[in-house]
Amino acid sequence: MGLRPVVPGEWLEFDEDRAPMLAEKQRLLAERPADVVGLADDPLGAAFAASVELRDLVAGECVRRGHTARTEPDLHPVVSAGLLVQEDWCVHVPDARDRWVLAAACVCFPTRWVLADKLGLPVREVHRPVAGYDEQLGDPVDRFLDRLTPDAPRWRLNWNLTDDPTLYQPGGKYRTEPADLGPDDVPAAVWLRVERQTLVRLPVTGAVVFGIRIHQDLLGALADRPEDLARLAATIRSLPAGTLEHKSMGAFAPAVLAWIDRQVAGSRDG
Repeated sequence: MGLRPVVPGEWLEFDEDRAPMLAEKQRLLAERPADVVGLADDPLGAAFAASVELRDLVAGECVRRGHTARTEPDLHPVVSAGLLVQEDWCVHVPDARDRWVLAAACVCFPTRWVLADKLGLPVREVHRPVAGYDEQLGDPVDRFLDRLTPDAPRWRLNWNLTDDPTLYQPGGKYRTEPADLGPDDVPAAVWLRVERQTLVRLPVTGAVVFGIRIHQDLLGALADRPEDLARLAATIRSLPAGTLEHKSMGAFAPAVLAWIDRQVAGSRDG
């Protein structure tokens, strides 16, 4: 799973993109709230209580880091939490069979997935389209979530290549049409999109919160880092069967690899 401990005080990330990202969240919530907010049936109020706890923890961390933390009482607390920081939030609570289910979420910046398709599902079913998830990660992830404690939050990175810099990307998986993209186009047309994902067990409600913080930059930003490009190319070439298609990278992967190979070869010749 590639999980690492969260350094104390570094659960949330704040940078110069905070204002524009929060403005984009406000726009999406105003224009398409049903697409970016998901609330499953919550007869016992467990998801709501967890969302309140999340909102209050996020607000407290904002204040500690010197940022404003004004919340709106008429909003669901998971939405309020999403409007405070650049992270999106998914709240998981146990169902009647003790499976962790996605019960409340505010996800304004999905990377090729639709929140409504995942809401109310156990974690294993949420990830089922991912190639090899059931066989390789299903049981380890379930065990990890059961054992996660409030004093040991974790984080990991998940990467994608896209030819679209839009933050809100609910669709686009399994693209098969060829991309009108050659190697010369790659540095200014392909984006490295990285999710910093955090997993936190809330101390009072015991819910598990999944945070998603998007970072992205043009692949051309790595032009002077041939060692990093070489590692990226090796990773692309080693992806399991189906992963390129799942990530919709197959349409432009040949152009990306050709450009990287040229950059790496040029650095050696130089």
